[in-house]
Amino acid sequence: MKCRDANRKPTMQTMTNPIVTKNDKGRYSAKGTCAKCGGNMFKFLSQADAEKLG
Repeated sequence: MKCRDANRKPTMQTMTNPIVTKNDKGRYSAKGTCAKCGGNMFKFLSQADAEKLG
């Protein structure tokens, strides 16, 4: 992860171009790129959040 603060801890960034998927166990996730550095991002989502993203 490229986006880190002065203490080398990851910082919260916004995700651009998120792609929402549902795996075979029924969990929703979003994959996208970091708006600040362009690195890959991944996040598990609730069903409500997944429906909001589309």
